[in-house]
Amino acid sequence: MNTLRALSTSALLLSLLALGCGKSAADGPQAAAAIGAGKSPTAAATEGGAKQRAARGAEHAVFSLGDNRLLAHALAGGGLVLRPGHASFAKYTRFARAAGRWSERAVIDGHAVARPESYAQFDVPLAADEAARAKVIALRVHAPAAQRVTVMAGGQAAGAAELVPGWQTATIAVANGRLVAGENNLQLVWGKGARPGIAWIQVGGASAIDAAPVGWDKDAFALGDGAGLAWYVQVPKDGRLVGDVVGDGCKIDVRVTAHGSATLTGTLSGAGGAVELGALGGQVARLELVAGGCPSTRLANAALALPGAAPSVTAAKRPKNVIFWIMDSLRADRVPTFMPGARPETPVFDRLATTGAAFQSNYTQGNESRASHASLWTSQFVGNHRMIPGGEKTVSSRWFTLGEAMKRAGLYTSGVSANGYITAKWGFGEGWDAYRNHIHDGGGVTGAAILGKGIESLTQKKDAPFFLYLGTIDTHVSWRAKEPWFSKYDPKPYSGKFQTELTGLEAEKFAKSKQRPSERDIERIVAIYDSNVSYQDDLLGKLFEQLTAWGIADDTMVIVTADHGDEQWEEGRVGHGGSTRESVVRVPLLIHYPPLFPGGNIDEGVDTLDVLPTIYDALGQKPDDEWQGESLLPLAQGRGRGYPRPSITSQYEFAWAMRLGGWKVRVAGSGVPDLFHIAKDPLERTRLTDDRPVERRFLTDAFSLFLANQKVWRKRVHGVASNMTAAGAEALEGR
Repeated sequence: MNTLRALSTSALLLSLLALGCGKSAADGPQAAAAIGAGKSPTAAATEGGAKQRAARGAEHAVFSLGDNRLLAHALAGGGLVLRPGHASFAKYTRFARAAGRWSERAVIDGHAVARPESYAQFDVPLAADEAARAKVIALRVHAPAAQRVTVMAGGQAAGAAELVPGWQTATIAVANGRLVAGENNLQLVWGKGARPGIAWIQVGGASAIDAAPVGWDKDAFALGDGAGLAWYVQVPKDGRLVGDVVGDGCKIDVRVTAHGSATLTGTLSGAGGAVELGALGGQVARLELVAGGCPSTRLANAALALPGAAPSVTAAKRPKNVIFWIMDSLRADRVPTFMPGARPETPVFDRLATTGAAFQSNYTQGNESRASHASLWTSQFVGNHRMIPGGEKTVSSRWFTLGEAMKRAGLYTSGVSANGYITAKWGFGEGWDAYRNHIHDGGGVTGAAILGKGIESLTQKKDAPFFLYLGTIDTHVSWRAKEPWFSKYDPKPYSGKFQTELTGLEAEKFAKSKQRPSERDIERIVAIYDSNVSYQDDLLGKLFEQLTAWGIADDTMVIVTADHGDEQWEEGRVGHGGSTRESVVRVPLLIHYPPLFPGGNIDEGVDTLDVLPTIYDALGQKPDDEWQGESLLPLAQGRGRGYPRPSITSQYEFAWAMRLGGWKVRVAGSGVPDLFHIAKDPLERTRLTDDRPVERRFLTDAFSLFLANQKVWRKRVHGVASNMTAAGAEALEGR
């Protein structure tokens, strides 16, 4: 029995395995002894390392390689090494949505494995040099009986192996060119009988390795000679790679490759080392670290860092009152604050953004009212609250919702809405002192009517702490023209059907058929919509006028967002619920309360389910343990900025999308992603999935990890899928 087999139940081994690329007793007869003896690398920092760091000046990490070890790709033997039995394997499984799946992880002889179905597939990325030297695919596998395994690459047979009962390393030769630079779809096809357990898979290399010589030991990576790790990252502007290398003669060779750019190389050695990455700042790149110079290298405190001290977060004056306004069906790209050059005039939005936080990459979690409002009310992703067709009929009473939270915080709670779904019948009625839904209770459905009733409901309560929810529907069909803006936006003569209105019935007819209005009709209809964008902006100004007249503007936090947007025939559809395109899922988010939310744009991605935790945090309240969102207060004050964060949405849980930095990926049931450079292609018309493999991996690694863990993901604990916390990595490793 080798050393690691003897230690298979120890916490050390579990932490090694959790990286998805550490040693296991299943690694074979040449597995090395357990790593971990000796001093912590942090404690081993030398005086020279301290001097190096001091010479660089203050710096702070924006992406910890250790905390994000589940996003790492293990390198050994000239190829990649995958651990099907561990959390890191999620990034290879097409979001766990494709046919040919892997079963739940299992344990054989104390070793973590996965048992594939009779046909199981996975995708792996290979760099050009890895593909050029790819000769084998090897499996460390436990077979319950003699059986045959066939490996398919790109839909063609790449080879087969006969398995005998028990543990073994099955090596399959791969013909030249069968594995290619970029993404490789591989399939394992098994004969009849009990399913085997797979401990690791090596893809590429000249020959099979004896073990997977990469691990995570408490607070450092442990790398055998020639072994390494690769991450797909966005290089921060002015960023550098930092880390402490421990071991006599040990070094870490660094190679950073981005599309269309020269490869950047460097070396980390000793404590306090750094490699400047500014030449690739702002680009998505493959960051590769390979150990050498000694038999075993330890790498601690490895991170992408920026100059300057980490921003501090202040809990300055708390707001006394909160107003939360949902402008139904308001697209972010029609508000100049969120899309410079957009036609509608929105001077109030623009002015408030100078003293409030404008979140530029904000997604709603569902692409229609019930799902999106449920996420706003519960701070749950759609996969949890299930307010979708075939799912829950109402918001479950198990969730701690918006009205309940505001009531517990000691606020008088009033709500006024013209969205017919937002009622007690659908589960949105908990915690309100006063509530009106104008679809059901009458009173007019214009924004002016909703705002008027909202103000009226506070007249006797304006001196007490209050929470007011406003739900206006002027940008939701039916669209009715508003002056003086409409005449500005479409001054040309028009003799068609849509003089001043597109009714809901007409919009529904267009949505359900392939019939399309004329281009002139569309021009007219869009002008009607845009007039309502300006109309709601004007109402927002009237709200602040009232708060100022009452003398409470400085004590009131105002949050404005939307439940979704609307397509307007950009791709042949009108309305919402039909896609996860930007026009539907990217919505404004403005938080105005200068003492806690400094003015300006925030580019990092956020989700509307973050609104409830944000309000609660601003009020000084402890968040609910089950909320999946997190407070945006630290982000608004600078903490967590400097590295892309994702925005995530769902279409009834049969399609999903994630935006990360300037890129977006959409995925449906097949598990095959569609990649778009959303910063340059906001209408998502040019699919780049096969043309930009580095950017594809940057998104799919994070998105796969999230979707595999959506039900348990808590941003406050786990961080975000593109940038996890230490606690988050440990929690997912233990699943």
